[in-house]
Order: sequence, then structure tokens, then C-alpha cells
Amino acid sequence: MAAPEPLTADTFEDEAQGLLEAIARSRKKIEGIAGLLDGTLDRFRERIDRLIRESEVDNWRQVRIFTRDVDSIAADLGKAAKDHRLAVRLVAALDGSLRKARKRDFYGARKAWRKLDRIAEQGAEVRLLQAAYREGYRSVEARIRQLRAQVERLEKIPKAPDSPEDARAFNEGVDAFNAAATASFLDFLSRTRADQAIPLLLDASQGSGIGIPAPPPRSDPEPLLRLLKNASPQGEALRSRSFYGLLELPGYSDAKLAHVFGDARLVRGALEDAWAWLKAIRDDERRSLQIQWSEDVTMLKRRVPSVVGFL
Repeated sequence: MAAPEPLTADTFEDEAQGLLEAIARSRKKIEGIAGLLDGTLDRFRERIDRLIRESEVDNWRQVRIFTRDVDSIAADLGKAAKDHRLAVRLVAALDGSLRKARKRDFYGARKAWRKLDRIAEQGAEVRLLQAAYREGYRSVEARIRQLRAQVERLEKIPKAPDSPEDARAFNEGVDAFNAAATASFLDFLSRTRADQAIPLLLDASQGSGIGIPAPPPRSDPEPLLRLLKNASPQGEALRSRSFYGLLELPGYSDAKLAHVFGDARLVRGALEDAWAWLKAIRDDERRSLQIQWSEDVTMLKRRVPSVVGFL
């Protein structure tokens, strides 16, 4: 029997009932015949078929192997019959084929083997129909999983505003927030003391989601932090500078750095170690705290409170 057309999720509802009825009709034909649906008959037929095909025995060793194989199949067949795993008439047909093969009557063995073709085809027909139904059912389950995942994705999309006025108000609110956040951040960078600003910036850059750049590879702000924590009276000139004030220092001569801060080499080295990070903050100064209405809602729920808390 040719395999039935595979069922898809789209055709399953229309064709499943007909397929179930076909399965019921096919099963009724072989009802009560043990060993047909579970493949026991097919396995014995395959072993006997291989035995007959490889029956060209012409020396003592090959005859011994052939006899051993016949005895092995016969023993397994007897056990299957004893365990009622194979119907009596199927056992009789297979046993008849084995007996003829043992006598080297391979034509008769094949003829006896062929007598089971029709009933084997009936069992195969049921298995094909059942496999087609299972495959169709799996396609329906896959479609359900796909649709559930799609629904979950859609549920995460922010709902559209009720009106164009609401949309404009929302966009204006986002723009106003961004403008206020940027102005506050620029004021922070220009007026806050470095010994307060640098630790705050470093802490905010470590996974807070605010948007302040983290120190890039090979950039180390720790020497600068240690220098800013120095409580010496001469260090006050460095601690009291703003973030932008720190960015001006690499342009100072060593003599001026030494005059103002005491140790020019120490100050210049700390700034050089942290320079890539400081420059990244300056380059992103107008973008760091910006939010976009198109951002993922989960990210917005995390970023907005973080930005507000930082400000």
C-alpha cells in the first residue's frame, strides 16, 4: 500500500476523521492476529528472507553456519509461539518455510514465505495509516506551540495609543524626559566634584542599564579613583575639579601639573589609564540617558527607574 498523503495542521481537522475510520477498517481485518501489528511477523520474515537469499552454501563451514542460523530462527519462533506473541497460523507458515529451507528446498521455502505476503501487507497498511495520523497530530501540536509563542511575543508589544493625540502626547513626554535628562547629566558632568562624579559614573556603568559606557578593554579607572581618594591638602585641587575639568588636564604641561597637583607623573598616569573610558563618556554625553519609545518594554521598565534614580 502506498503511504497516505501526510496530514498537515491545516488539513488535519478535515481529514483526521476519515483517516481514523480507515484505521478502524484495516484493524478489523486483522483483529486478534497476534504478532502482526507489533512487527513480530515482519522481523521473522526478514530473518528467513535473509537466510534464503544467502543460501549458496557449498562447503562444510558454510553448511554449519547455515544450519546454526536455521536452528536459531526455529528456537526463537518456538519461544514466540509459546509466549503467544505470534498467531498459530503465522507460526505454522513460518515453520513450514524453515523446514523446507533446512532440506535445501529454497524454492519451496520461498513459496511458503510468500503465502504470508497478503497478511503482512495488511499489517503494514495499519502501521502506515497510524504513522500518518501520528505525524498529522504532531504537526498540529507544533502549530499550537508556534501560535502560543507568537501570542506571547505579541503580548509583550506595547499597546498602541488610543488616538493620534495620545501618540503625540506620549512622544512629547519622551522628548521632554530626554531633554531634561540630558540637561541634568551635562550639568552633573560640568559642576559635580570629580571625587563624587567619577565613583558615581563608574557604578552607573556597571550593568545598571542607564546607558553610561562601561570602561572598555585596557582602560583602568582604579588609579584615578585612588588618586581622588587621597585626602592630602594638595589633592583637593584635583578632587574639586569637575568631570570636564579632568579632561582638560592632559593638555597641561608637566610643570603646570606639578605646580598645581604636586606629582605630575602620578596624575598623568592615572588619567592615561582611564582616558579611553573618560573619552567614551564625553562622546556619549548627549545619548547616554536617552530613552526611545521603540525600546523593548522590559528594557524600559528597567532603564527609566535607573535613569531617574541616577539623576
